[in-house]
Amino acid sequence: MKPRFSVVITFGGEQVGRLDACIASVTAQSFDDWELCACGDLAGIAARRTGRALVEAPSGEFVALVQGADRLDPMALAATDDALSADDLIDVVYTDEELVEEHGEVIDTFLKPDWSPERLRSHDYLGNLLVVRRSLFVDIGGSELVRSGSSRHDLALRVTERARRVHHVPEVLYSRHLDGAASKDGGRSPGLVEADGDAVADHLRRAGIPGTVEKAPGATRLRVRRRVDDRPLVSVVVPTVGTARAVWGIERPLIYGCLQSLLQVTDYPRLEVIVVVDPSTPSDVVATLKRLDVTLVAADDPFNFSSRINLGAAQASGLHLLLLNDDVLIEQPDWLTTMVGFTHDADVGAVGARLLYADGTLQHAGIVCNVQPLHIFNGFAADDPGPFGLLQVDREVSAVTGACLLTPRAVFDEIGGLPEHFAVAFNDLEYCLRLRATGRRIVWTPHATLYHFESQTRGRSVSQAEIDELYARWHDELHHDPYGNPNFAPRQAVWLPSWAADASEDLRRRLRNGGR
Repeated sequence: MKPRFSVVITFGGEQVGRLDACIASVTAQSFDDWELCACGDLAGIAARRTGRALVEAPSGEFVALVQGADRLDPMALAATDDALSADDLIDVVYTDEELVEEHGEVIDTFLKPDWSPERLRSHDYLGNLLVVRRSLFVDIGGSELVRSGSSRHDLALRVTERARRVHHVPEVLYSRHLDGAASKDGGRSPGLVEADGDAVADHLRRAGIPGTVEKAPGATRLRVRRRVDDRPLVSVVVPTVGTARAVWGIERPLIYGCLQSLLQVTDYPRLEVIVVVDPSTPSDVVATLKRLDVTLVAADDPFNFSSRINLGAAQASGLHLLLLNDDVLIEQPDWLTTMVGFTHDADVGAVGARLLYADGTLQHAGIVCNVQPLHIFNGFAADDPGPFGLLQVDREVSAVTGACLLTPRAVFDEIGGLPEHFAVAFNDLEYCLRLRATGRRIVWTPHATLYHFESQTRGRSVSQAEIDELYARWHDELHHDPYGNPNFAPRQAVWLPSWAADASEDLRRRLRNGGR
């Protein structure tokens, strides 16, 4: 009978000294239905540790790839088997992992998201323990790739391209030994990044994604620069009340700075700008807007951000809609080209940008929904990479802010526009949750950066009734974020339902202490 798992240990000469410990971690598995394979220089290496014969080719139902310098947790195969037994469509499994220095000290823990294809294009976040259905492993020529020393990133891309389902076990079940080929933040050495870049470039060709691959800031991760050949018309919808504020020492209506930077800085060639004007907007501001190359749409009801966006969208003729606050400022010419590039993928429902406060600290890097919706790492320095480069890479998120949100017009119409029962807050969150309910992805990119002078347009007035309605509609989604590990908590508390009021202080304490 075939074993459940073929544990394939890959190693080179420099890892031989740690191979015994790796093999010992396999023999210590609580789940016993496995065979051991080894790839690499086998000179002087015997199977005495296992009490079983080493096999050259995997015959198990699943292949578990392990690096020879690393160690499995005793429950690694058991937890993986539990996941596989619960879902016959799973073809690939990965787990969380800890990083271990030379003398065995654990220096960090990599708490990973669930399956995030965009992030995998930036770095191999799946890690050194990769479990693949053997039939898929054979189809992609896995044994040949392993023997040839192919990049692990290349292998991860190839198997996930064809996998029916990729599953994440959110438990620390693997210890990765750090050596000269790895950095403490889980990044890669420049030489390995180059090999990974070649693998991602090949992946783009196989996937039919037009673009190039380059090193991201810090040179331990990659950036896919998507090419936009057709330049579809983008309709930018900007609601305004004409509020004036001092920004960087200059007092003027916020809408002026927004439109000036949008029209003069942005290098995207096909823009249609629609400004939805509130009845309270000062007449001199309206007069100035009429002189600009924009379309004005007059609103006549009390302020409701969703209805303003929907009103403007009804006048739009673009293939894509860009929802934009009037309190943003643009300094990066290619920001919109970068965002539009993601819409090449038919399953992308919305794209969000990196937003900075006026002082240059981080305002928005995606919204995570672990018990409550949070702007992840709000207030971090703009150049902070975040844990394991989280803030440096394109990645899927549960939601992005409506202050700068790009969405295909057809998708916007299908979803029904922004939900008008949320007048100011939560409309963007519910829009994104609706998109995800249709199977679409929400992508955040750090490579499109704008300044956002948040709360300078309107105060954030949120009623307890709105909060309770949000939780009533999206209870399950707000308690499990596939892109926010359940063992990880960002450091800012925002809104809680009324039933959680007694626990709010405890939640805030746990958030401040990384979930502990």
